[in-house]
Amino acid sequence: MNKQKQPTAFEDSIGSNPTRQNRYYVQRVTEQVFVIRERSSLDKEPGTDDRFARAFSIRHDADQYVLSMNEKQRQLDEQFGHWVQSAL
Repeated sequence: MNKQKQPTAFEDSIGSNPTRQNRYYVQRVTEQVFVIRERSSLDKEPGTDDRFARAFSIRHDADQYVLSMNEKQRQLDEQFGHWVQSAL
């Protein structure tokens, strides 16, 4: 039998694993609630202590918001230094 590793509840809730350079990510709370979270640190994995930013009822909208926020964050990082200023 070929058993795949089951994701933890938190890994499952965030959907795809956010990349290290992304500060913002989508966390699935229920079937119809998706929240945007801001990672507390570049060195940390996404976790329950990350700052809540915004909630959405449609996953596509949440994904688009995260893409936009991470792009704004990259611009701020270039201008002010990596993770010095938050896009929120």
